Amino acid sequence: MIGTFHSPELEIVMDTVLDGFIIIDEQGVIQSFNKAAVKIFGYEPVEVRGQNVKMLMPAPYQDEHDQYLVNYRETGQPKIMGTGREIIAQRKDGSCFPMELAVNEMKLEGQRLFLGTIRDISERKSAEQSIRYYLEYIETMMNTVLDGLITIDSEGTIHSFNLAAETIFGYSKAQVVGQNVRMLMPEPYQSEHDAYLHHYHQTGEKKVIGLGREIKALKRDGTVFPMELGVNEMVVQGKKMFVGTIRDISERKAAEREIQEYINKLKISNQELDQFAYIASHDLKEPLRGLANNAMFLQEDYEETLGDDGKKRLGRIRFLCGRMEQLVDSLLYYSRLGRQELAIEVADLNTLVAKVKELTVPEEIGEHVVLSLPAKLPQITCDVPRVTELFRNLISNAIKYNHSAVKYIEIGTTQATNPLTGISEPQVFYVKDNGIGIEPQFFEDIFRIFKRLNEEDDSVRGTGVGLTYVKKIVERHNGHVWLESTMGSGSCFYFTLKLER
Repeated sequence: MIGTFHSPELEIVMDTVLDGFIIIDEQGVIQSFNKAAVKIFGYEPVEVRGQNVKMLMPAPYQDEHDQYLVNYRETGQPKIMGTGREIIAQRKDGSCFPMELAVNEMKLEGQRLFLGTIRDISERKSAEQSIRYYLEYIETMMNTVLDGLITIDSEGTIHSFNLAAETIFGYSKAQVVGQNVRMLMPEPYQSEHDAYLHHYHQTGEKKVIGLGREIKALKRDGTVFPMELGVNEMVVQGKKMFVGTIRDISERKAAEREIQEYINKLKISNQELDQFAYIASHDLKEPLRGLANNAMFLQEDYEETLGDDGKKRLGRIRFLCGRMEQLVDSLLYYSRLGRQELAIEVADLNTLVAKVKELTVPEEIGEHVVLSLPAKLPQITCDVPRVTELFRNLISNAIKYNHSAVKYIEIGTTQATNPLTGISEPQVFYVKDNGIGIEPQFFEDIFRIFKRLNEEDDSVRGTGVGLTYVKKIVERHNGHVWLESTMGSGSCFYFTLKLER
């Protein structure tokens, strides 16, 4: 350390401290300049001793310094004496830097002197600037998201409130920061909140942290609304904080209520329709039987006088009455499919399909029907009688509408995309044949009740309800059914069964 006012002991002490020490007289002339000051400013002591301390200052500090000393000598009023402040200083190379300056007055050998304690705060200022930039970046990012973001401390005090949160709650950021987050909650959440935080701090038990849930929130105008809340914990500078992600779900809840109302109305409508079909079908059977019986009595009592043509017409009436009764029975059964509870149990489809084959394939053509399972079928939860009928109808159609010498039927499971939902299904059942095929324009018609695509003799004509039953059974098992087909090559019916136990 170089200077007039010092002792060897003082020199050693001043040169070992990390802060810069500069001693000036009443005129601002530098008397002492320690090693830390040398490192900070780049000047050697010999270069600054005897010079005015203004040389270490850029404008406007340089111009103001002498006037400040004059005012202090004349009035004795200190402005910075005994306090610390941040100013800009200038190095030997001309570069300016921020420094922290504290000035204290002292007297040595009857002369008034001033000791400046200097600390280069460039790194701190750079770090603060980086933090400001980062905070601005975080705030900008928070204000671009659609969800509300609120951060609170361990006491529930709000620290940040993004633009989306302002829109959701109707408060400005200035109105809520520093307030307890309870202000955004109606009862009973408001009363429970502090107790929850206290319980969490005491036990560490997380009830909502890391989870999403639906709760009620309170807007500035007093409106209570449903919101989806997710709370996560974070540590900022060693301090525990919580960030809440908020989404106003008022519109979604209103849409859900509307959908539920439609579902309820549809259920009632379907129940009424099923009930009507049951009653109408039941009431239709009585006059049909009466008509068929009277035709039979007429044929028996007046057989000799009717002649062959009359007998033929009465026989036709009785046949049509029987067919009409079959249709009525089919309608009755279809209505029961929609009304009756399913008898749920676990079923082995391999055993089920084997029994269906035994009962469905006529003995006389058994050797011309090849039914294969490429892989073992799974066990499923289902209504066994209904699923048995499902396979019976598909296998029966695969045999009936097939002109090949050998009728091939393949039953299995696969992975496929459901064209009705666009969802990839991991387990889709299929029944594939080499029959006559179905044209694409009839892919929907074939599932309509009593809809038939082929002309058949009365002796083999069906009622046109088999695939209608298939669709209904699949839907009762929370599934879908669809098909692929090529005329002359065969069809493949796909379906899903998703009934849970």
